[in-house]
Amino acid sequence: MSLKLKNRIYQIDLFRFLAALAVVLYHYLFNGYSSGMSYLNFNEIRSFFKYGYLGVDIFFIISGFVIALSIKHRSLVHFWISRISRLYPVYWISVLLTFTVMKLFGAPRYIVWFKQLLVNLTMFQNYIGVGSIDGVYWSLFVEMKFYIFVISSYLIVNKLKKIKLDYLVYSWLSLSIAYVYLNELFIFQVANNLFILEWSSYFIAGIVFYQIYESKLNLKYFIVLSISFLISTHHAILKSEELELYHNTTFSPFIIVGYLLLFYLLMLLVSSKKLNSINSTKLTKLGMLTYPLYLIHQNIGFIIFNNLVNYMNKYVLLISTIILMIFLSYILSNFYESRISNYLKSQLIKLNTKYIGNNE
Repeated sequence: MSLKLKNRIYQIDLFRFLAALAVVLYHYLFNGYSSGMSYLNFNEIRSFFKYGYLGVDIFFIISGFVIALSIKHRSLVHFWISRISRLYPVYWISVLLTFTVMKLFGAPRYIVWFKQLLVNLTMFQNYIGVGSIDGVYWSLFVEMKFYIFVISSYLIVNKLKKIKLDYLVYSWLSLSIAYVYLNELFIFQVANNLFILEWSSYFIAGIVFYQIYESKLNLKYFIVLSISFLISTHHAILKSEELELYHNTTFSPFIIVGYLLLFYLLMLLVSSKKLNSINSTKLTKLGMLTYPLYLIHQNIGFIIFNNLVNYMNKYVLLISTIILMIFLSYILSNFYESRISNYLKSQLIKLNTKYIGNNE
C-alpha cells in the first residue's frame, strides 16, 4: 500500500517489511511444525519467534494510516480503483503460484482444487464458505471488510453530507468499546462481522496517526489512541489464550502488551515527524517486497520444507527458503506489480470515465 505523499514516509516501508519478516519467522520457526503444516522442527529456538504473529497487528495500523490518506479526496470510485489496482494483481499471481506449487508438490499434506482456485481469485472466498488456498489470506478478508463496510460507508455518507473523519473515528470507536462488554449479544456479533470490531482499534489508531501527521498531537487524539491501545491489548490477550490452547504453550500478556506499546510508540514517532532522520528512499524497495512476501511465503515455504527436510541441514534449508521468498517477492514487485497495477488502474479509469463520467 504505497504512500503517495509529497514527502513519502519511508519509515513505514521499513516497519511493514519488519512486520512481514516477523510473520515469516513465526510461521517457519514456530507455527509450521506446531500446527502440523511443516515437518521441520525448530524446537530449540521456536519460543523466541512465537510472538511474530503480532506483525499482522502493525499491518492493520499502517493500513488505517494509508487509507486515511487515500480517502482524502473523498471519492468512492477513486478509492476502489486505487484499492483494486493495488491489491489484486499481486494477489492473483500469488494465488496462481501457490496453487501450482500445491498441486505439483503439496500432496498428501496440501490438497487443492481448480474450483477453489477460481473462487480464491475473487478474494471473497470466505463470504461463500470456500477455503483459502493459503491461510495468510485471512487478513485480506479483514482488510476487505474495512474497505467495504467502514470506508465505503463513510464515503457514501460524504456524498450526501460532508462530515469530518473524526465522526467515523468516534462512531467506530464507540462500537468497539461496546463490543468489549457486549460481545455475546447477537446484534454485536453481527456488528463484529460487518465492522471487524475485534481488529477495529488498530485501524482507528492508524487513522488517528494520520490525523496527527497532518496536524499535531493534541488531547483529543491522545485519548482516542489510549482507548484504542487498551482495546487492542484486550483482544490481543484473548487471542493469545486461543493460541495457547492450539499450540499447547504459554504466551506472556506482558510481552504482548510490550510489543503493542512499541508498535503504537513507533507510529506516534512517525506521525509526529520524530523519525525523519531515517526517512531514506532506500527503504522503498523493502516496502514493495512486503505484500508479495506475505502472500507467497507460507504454504510454498512449508512445501519446500516438507520435500527437502531429509536432504539438507534444516538451518540451511530455512535460510535458503527465506532468501528464495524474498527473491520471488523482488521479482513480483519490480517486474510484475508496477506494470500490471498501472495497466489495470488505467483500464478502470477508462471504464469509470465511459460509464460513470468525470464526477468522481
